This record gives sequence, C-alpha cells and structure tokens, in this order.
Amino acid sequence: MTILLILYVASFTLPLLLPSWRVAVMALGVQGLLLAMIMAAGHGPWSWQMTSEFAALLAIRTFFVPGYLLKRMHGHDTDAEFSLVPHRMSRWLMVLGILTLAFFFGNRMCPEDPDEAMQAGAAAGAILIGLMVLANQDHPLGQSIGLFIFEGGVTLTELLSPHAMPFPVQVGLSVVSVFLVLVCGQYLSRIMALDNREMTGKELG
Repeated sequence: MTILLILYVASFTLPLLLPSWRVAVMALGVQGLLLAMIMAAGHGPWSWQMTSEFAALLAIRTFFVPGYLLKRMHGHDTDAEFSLVPHRMSRWLMVLGILTLAFFFGNRMCPEDPDEAMQAGAAAGAILIGLMVLANQDHPLGQSIGLFIFEGGVTLTELLSPHAMPFPVQVGLSVVSVFLVLVCGQYLSRIMALDNREMTGKELG
C-alpha cells in the first residue's frame, strides 16, 4: 500500500516539472490505475460490489479520461512550453510546502495507523495541488487536468473506508464522472476552436 501511495503522489507531482501536456494527460490515466489498485489493496475480501467499483475506476479514470482528452486535443496545437504551474523557485517551494502540510494533516488525522495517515496525506496533497493548478491555469486543458487531480484526491479520500460503496452509489458517481469528462471535453474543444479562429483572423488581418 505504501508503495502505491508514493507512486500516486509522484503521478500528480512529476507532471508539474515537465513542460508537456501529453505527459500531464497520460499521468491522469496512471492516477486512475493507481486508485483502482489502492482500492483493491485497502478493502476487504473481494465481492461483486468491490469488483464493480474496481472496474468503474479502471474504465473511467484509467482509460476514458486520458483517452477522451487526447481525442479532444487532436488537431489542436498548444504551447510548446505548456506547464501546469509556472517554472519558478517560489512555485516549487509552494508545492513542497503543500505536500509537507498535507502529510502533516494526514498524520494528525490518523495518528494510530501509518497506512491511513499516508493515504489521508496523499489525498489532501492531491486536492491542494489540484486547486493550485486551477489557480495558476488559464489554458482550458490545464484547468481540466487540475480538476481531475482534485477529483482524484476526493476519490482517494472516499477509499479510506474499508468497505466498497453500495452499487446504486457507484452507478451515480460513475454517471457524474462520465458527465464531468464529457463537459470538460466539450469546453476544451470549443475554447481551442475559438483560439484557433482568433489566430487565423489575426494572420489574415
């Protein structure tokens, strides 16, 4: 479990260091895979409810989210220097401070269980980093990535429960997740199309 949580933290932290939107989008799929694995490792004996929750995380977060965003970005150019947060020392120190604060919070919330403390800290870190990305982004793709990092932290918080969610709740959350992805994809396509029209108009003018 500890290794999975460390990898999860790395999956939403390392894309902050790399100026590549493709890496950032694919990292969302890695986060989804790790969430499914964390759920499987942290819950009790397998049941049909646990299987359906695992399958939903795998299908939506691992494959659908990055695949749909990549499809919506097809044919649209974005800045070569795309970055989720500005590459300045102050921002790196802020990221480090956020992660330190998040794991301190997790330790205070679950002082008697190191695994739960680390999971709470990783969830808090994802939520705060997601909010930081949203606060620093004006690019629609960057905003979408920040939103899904935030949403992944919320999902990891829900996985602190040792029991699988009831099936009706799983269905409702899956529908909301798919709807959120579709809305972000439509938003991304329309904003990028408007930007392309503005660029074309400037070139013709």
